[in-house]
Amino acid sequence: MAKLKFTEKNGEVCILCKYAGSEMLNEAEYRYFIDNRIKGWLVPSAPSDGKLVFTGAEGIPLINVLKSGIDKAQYFRIVLNLLNILEVAEKCGFNMQNIVLDPNFIVAEPSTKEIHLFYLPLWYNESTNDGIINCLRKISTYANYSSQYDYDRVDSFMSFVISKPVFSIYETKEHIRSAAPELFPAPDRSEFSRPAQQQGAAAVRKPKVLPPIQNKGDTHPFILPKSVRTVPPSSHRSEPKPIPPLAAEKKQPLPELVKRDIPRSEEKFPTLTRRSTGTTVSIDKPVFRIGKERDRVDFYITENRTVSRLHATIYTRNGSCFIEDNNSTNRTYINGTPLIPDREIKLKDGDVLKLSNEEFDFTDR
Repeated sequence: MAKLKFTEKNGEVCILCKYAGSEMLNEAEYRYFIDNRIKGWLVPSAPSDGKLVFTGAEGIPLINVLKSGIDKAQYFRIVLNLLNILEVAEKCGFNMQNIVLDPNFIVAEPSTKEIHLFYLPLWYNESTNDGIINCLRKISTYANYSSQYDYDRVDSFMSFVISKPVFSIYETKEHIRSAAPELFPAPDRSEFSRPAQQQGAAAVRKPKVLPPIQNKGDTHPFILPKSVRTVPPSSHRSEPKPIPPLAAEKKQPLPELVKRDIPRSEEKFPTLTRRSTGTTVSIDKPVFRIGKERDRVDFYITENRTVSRLHATIYTRNGSCFIEDNNSTNRTYINGTPLIPDREIKLKDGDVLKLSNEEFDFTDR
């Protein structure tokens, strides 16, 4: 499991990561963060094998900011910054499990409450996060609030988050908009504030709608441009755009990690072959369950009492497969390495899975 250490070098944050065991550097993901400077993300470097260093921001651990005392507005500013960064990651198709969401290693600027995250570009990463909801729980729990009123507002917000069957960044941001509207820019209504005596043909004229500014050379809408273009003063003002729902946005996966979609006459799926019987099944569902309880699984394992009823689950996302041990009695292994229960690990072609003492060969098409 990767070990992290928060340090400082020349006034800049320097987070050290040492990894070993089955964890390996994912070159494509690593190069993506080297080649692209993305707002809100630390930049990795690999000074030696088994070691990563993340830099690119000034600040202190978020947990220190929380414990020093915050009010309602500061709390929501931190959460809003976090959600904005994760929204970009989700739209870009990042493996969300590889984002470190531990308040001990989230970088925060004490005065502005701006934060920076970092991404572990590792195969078989066992240092995965516990999810955004648990991260918000930790932020809310560790914080010292300025007053009972601030605490009550945060408590109400967390009740809203926990009550939702599925977490939505858009819905959560809209809830923050109602709880702390001062954090969102107000529309410019100066065009509609003319005195009554000026009403007439000019008064009912519709305000001009300016076209969006586009940088034709940009290949990625979320990467900071290398140069900032100057906008003429006459066209500088525009209405702030409402935050669109995630369903309305087309996700943009990391180009380095996605294979080109080539039309095929017959779709092929990854397969799993049970060594003891030679039985091969296609992993043709986004959620594929393995175990010995016939009515609950997609790959039914017979004649092996050591396999749990719902032993493991394979998830398919963006053309890749991830396996998760469902807290089984006798554990799940990849190439001899035991998995941590309820944490997804990416599978690669040729991996040998072992559920208890039952072995399987994984083939990625």
